[in-house]
Amino acid sequence: MGRLWDAVIDPLIGYWSDTNRSRWGRRRPFMVLAAPATVISLLLLWTPPVTNSGLFNGLYFLLVTTAFYTCLSLVSIPYDSSLPEMAARPADYITLSVWKNVFGTTGVLIGALLAAPLFSRVGPLAMAFVVGGIGLVTIGLTLAGLRERDYSLVQPIALWESFHITFKNRQFLRLFVSTLLIYVAYAMLLANLPYFVTLVVRQSEADLSLYQGVVVLTMVVSAPYWNWLSQRYSNRLLLRLTMLGIALVCSLTFTVGMLPRVPVTAHALLMLALLGPILGGYFILVFAMMANVVDYDELLTHRRREATYYGTFSLAAGVGPSLAALLLPLIFKQYGYTAANPLGVQVAFLVTGLLALLAAVAFIGYRLGDTPEEIQRLLV
Repeated sequence: MGRLWDAVIDPLIGYWSDTNRSRWGRRRPFMVLAAPATVISLLLLWTPPVTNSGLFNGLYFLLVTTAFYTCLSLVSIPYDSSLPEMAARPADYITLSVWKNVFGTTGVLIGALLAAPLFSRVGPLAMAFVVGGIGLVTIGLTLAGLRERDYSLVQPIALWESFHITFKNRQFLRLFVSTLLIYVAYAMLLANLPYFVTLVVRQSEADLSLYQGVVVLTMVVSAPYWNWLSQRYSNRLLLRLTMLGIALVCSLTFTVGMLPRVPVTAHALLMLALLGPILGGYFILVFAMMANVVDYDELLTHRRREATYYGTFSLAAGVGPSLAALLLPLIFKQYGYTAANPLGVQVAFLVTGLLALLAAVAFIGYRLGDTPEEIQRLLV
């Protein structure tokens, strides 16, 4: 419910940020005010009003979770939409997206390494203080380097007209639908990985961090390579190849534990090591290509509506985990997810691969280029 709420409000936050007029800019006020509120809601997650389980704690948790996702969106959407503004030229979109991916993925890795020992040694509230403090420091560094352009004299488009124009943009819709399918697949991968490690690979829950680390590390190490590729091939082609790559690797992961004389642990680590760079490349490319969609929209509307598009884009990121949370249990129930019968865990990889393949199909017809000149030719 919290993620669905987050998905619904993200486009509204994007519109609000785009139309915000203040002497501090369009993005900065949201990040300055919402970052501390995000940390406060994070702390409240670990302070239930009563010690026993029950409806009251459940309602409290729902309320605080919703507040956390709301505050996080008030920070992240203006942050994401600053990417096109920070770029001096379209070629910088990929470079900025690479750094965003590297620091973001490194942050996830640091959080994963810090959270468990802090939780066990000093407790959940102290853990939240440390994680929240790191968040405030890094947002402060972001604000120090943030440069915004002045669009205060441009008359904004009305709310519903803005959404109407956004969802009439066929190039955006193709990217949006394919992104939604990839996020469903990605959320299924994350949710399925603990079952994969414990039931298929037959490792302990403590070993899960090793397999997660392989994915994260290969994503970070391969990030500069995608910048190099984008200078030689079109982003449109590269994004299509990442979707097909995700489909292929996930389908092959279905065979882990089924091949005779192939060590299960080595096979699993190999599949995840192949998957990491492809996933990393997808997220680098898709965030950069959203900037191309914004450039295309500016040619049509003569407005800069970065946050509206990134906010609507975040809707896919919010709905994806919700759909995955509904789909994965159905697969487990149908095919099994026990040590004696882990077939459902393996079938989930096939379904994930199918979703990535459908995403590549949905992307057919996307024609935006990587420069304003290429985009302009589409309008002729």
